[in-house]
Amino acid sequence: MKYHLLSVLALIASPIAAAGWQLIGEGDCPGRQVIGSLGIEPEAELCSPEFAGKTALCFTQVCNPGCQYIDVATADCRGGGELALVYTCEPEPAADQVLEASGK
Repeated sequence: MKYHLLSVLALIASPIAAAGWQLIGEGDCPGRQVIGSLGIEPEAELCSPEFAGKTALCFTQVCNPGCQYIDVATADCRGGGELALVYTCEPEPAADQVLEASGK
């Protein structure tokens, strides 16, 4: 019983993937830059339904850290010469999509 309770508590306490920018790993993704921002993490508001599945590269090991937002699906990234943190955009579904999925 004690172990069963611990496993239930572990499930409850485990983090659930949130919508927004999801860290994939380190690498590069050559492609057309749409916009850039300062800082070590992508800006949450730039992960929109229109940018779903696309890529942000954040360069953190430089004098002026920043992110580039690349018009390439993260699944299609094939490397490059730079080293950055690679993120993919997983936005929250639009309100009408949520209602549609719930059958309302």
